[in-house]
Amino acid sequence: MDLQSKLAKYSPISLKDMDEVSLTNRIDTKYVFHVDHLFDVLDSLTDDYSILSLEGLRSHLYETLYFDDKDLSLYLNHHNQRGSRYKLRLRKYGSSDVSFMEVKKKTNTGRTIKARKKTQEFNEELSPTQLDFFKMETGEASGNWLCSSAITFNRITLVSLDPPERMTLDLNLKFSDPHTNVLFDNIIVAEVKQGSKAPSAFIRAMKKRRIHSSSISKYCLGLSLLRPSLKQNLFKSQQRLIKNIQNIA
Repeated sequence: MDLQSKLAKYSPISLKDMDEVSLTNRIDTKYVFHVDHLFDVLDSLTDDYSILSLEGLRSHLYETLYFDDKDLSLYLNHHNQRGSRYKLRLRKYGSSDVSFMEVKKKTNTGRTIKARKKTQEFNEELSPTQLDFFKMETGEASGNWLCSSAITFNRITLVSLDPPERMTLDLNLKFSDPHTNVLFDNIIVAEVKQGSKAPSAFIRAMKKRRIHSSSISKYCLGLSLLRPSLKQNLFKSQQRLIKNIQNIA
């Protein structure tokens, strides 16, 4: 049975209905596992989640452009474990052809707060409107943001209304910059997004399979792989994890 047949077992939910669980202020729990587990995990969750469906599609291409300054300060803030930090990105939702400018903030209490706004442009050079949005949300009036890397992946979004939860499964991750690219086609990066800690069918499924949560940033992981000369001691364990999983026969 192929992936689409597995996804067809879920009840669909629309973008409008999913707004009830927007979770822009949330707790994130992340997992990384081999694609061989995907069908089994999906089979175990059909009674607990609905699936985002757009124009009949249940797996959606995401394209993301990340921005940083010339010194890669946002990357280094994460590497140096600064408590309060943020990432800047443009994200294009392929199935709907909608793009957003997004600021994803991490607080020193471990919460994730995301601000986003629709945008008409999706380019490596920021428009004045996009630049103003980033400056407003970060408080960096003199921010000179440059495109540092790009990430593409296919995303499956599962939604629970009670308790409110979004759960995403990202596959076929490709990291790239103007000089090189790295593809991980055996990797699933999963993320549970909750307003507060609550029972989660997906987290139970991970515990049952002895798959442990991981601290992982797709932006920092990708940039550390694309640019080996960067300071990256903090991300060595992430690199080993995904390379080991990718290479499982």
